[in-house]
Amino acid sequence: MDVGQLLFSRRQALGMTLQDVGDAVGVSKSTVKKWESGYIKNMGRDKIAKLAFVLELSPADLVDIPEIQSAPVTQSETDRLYDMLSDADKEIVDQLIRGLASKQ
Repeated sequence: MDVGQLLFSRRQALGMTLQDVGDAVGVSKSTVKKWESGYIKNMGRDKIAKLAFVLELSPADLVDIPEIQSAPVTQSETDRLYDMLSDADKEIVDQLIRGLASKQ
């Protein structure tokens, strides 16, 4: 299931309208519809975090990462890259990690 289909199915499962989700995330209902249809593929990091919260998902579920970028990295590389992030980006990474760990 792609990200757009996931957004649609979760919104429907929660009984939410496009307007409900848009209001909660701070975007228009047409933007939510474009995310669901795949017309807009890239969401801002702040929108990913809010959308994940509203739809009761992990932010990791909303990130479509090409397989090229999914190659394993060493712990030292992970630490180096994490240290380069802003505080806001570190919080998103922390949320992703917590979300993934909760699935285990």
